Amino acid sequence: MVEKLLETASLETDKIILNKESIDLVELLKNNIEKHQMNSVGQNFEFSSEFENLMVKIDAFHFENAVSNILDNAVKYGGTDVEITLKTEKENILISIEDNGKGIEKKEREKIFEKFYRIQKGNIHDIKGFGIGLYYSKKIIEKHDGKIELFVNSKTIFKITIPNER
Repeated sequence: MVEKLLETASLETDKIILNKESIDLVELLKNNIEKHQMNSVGQNFEFSSEFENLMVKIDAFHFENAVSNILDNAVKYGGTDVEITLKTEKENILISIEDNGKGIEKKEREKIFEKFYRIQKGNIHDIKGFGIGLYYSKKIIEKHDGKIELFVNSKTIFKITIPNER
């Protein structure tokens, strides 16, 4: 918990310096999905990509953690199916993470990226967390000059957009 709080504090002061290297984003995503698949009994993960390999300049440690937080939330709060899609659009890379859970209420959607915010479930505390995972993910994606957006229709969809820096 202390490590997470210190990490969050450094995000606010812009002291985290990214160590961008040329990384195969397809491999990074596949490895991340595989870890979640191994630890998530009853979950179905599906990955699709326009590419067999996609070399991009990112900080592999932080970017992988940012994606992992979103996948972790899909496992905790989503349904049984998680779809991850990787594609490009113009000069950007798009990563979409969808789950078939019950969704997120409209009043909660704007707040979920706030530090320490957790969706209220009354007096039920069946899922542990500090409310900083999505805040961290948003900050790291922004430090990669990207953005993260939430869309909810019949599925919950997180869309990550980053510039296609090679």
